[in-house]
Amino acid sequence: MVLAINPVTIVFPAFASSSGSLQPRYARLTGSQSATVNIESFACANKLISVEFNRSGFDGDATRQVKFSVGPGMPVGRFRERVQVKTDSAEAGTLAVFVTGEVLGAVSVSPRHLPLGTIRPGTTVTRHITLRSTREDITFNVLQVSSTVEGLDTELTETVPGKEYLIAVSAAESLDRPVIRGEILITTDVPNQQIIKVRVFGRIQKESPRGRPARSRDQAAPLAPM
Repeated sequence: MVLAINPVTIVFPAFASSSGSLQPRYARLTGSQSATVNIESFACANKLISVEFNRSGFDGDATRQVKFSVGPGMPVGRFRERVQVKTDSAEAGTLAVFVTGEVLGAVSVSPRHLPLGTIRPGTTVTRHITLRSTREDITFNVLQVSSTVEGLDTELTETVPGKEYLIAVSAAESLDRPVIRGEILITTDVPNQQIIKVRVFGRIQKESPRGRPARSRDQAAPLAPM
């Protein structure tokens, strides 16, 4: 290996949009040219991500040669950005590093992907989504809940006034489609989280000619989220 950046994916712990990343993350150069190559520039479409290089290492740590930070203002939700690292190596040229993480808003949502699993015909399956305030000084209201999948029912319960809500998502017995794939849309009064989207997915088990659920090879395979 001539040159590489280790790790190739930088993962930031969840942080608030207003503060940016609380602690930087680091990487180092590896490979036969790592001791002599120069990094000429960094490029990223997201200007909130900053990158610095110090061959001797930041904070006196030789393994911390490349420093990554995320500034305030990143939109709420998960992010994945690509950083292009241009070097003066004729063999390695430009390297790529991925920067990922999650930005927290006033409201936390769990889960962000809602699997319904494989549903037997004639049965009703219910799963739950929980919304909570992320700070003691924050209150919020859920104004509306809807689904992009016809036949999915939603029911909203305020479990702690202004602080916590529970949404029941049910696939009714009458739901007639082989694959369930769509979103639960949650409208709130939070300025930067007015519409919260939760992906929902599942499948309806096929029936045999006798009216019993049919066994199939793909029955055991989970349906991946979008």
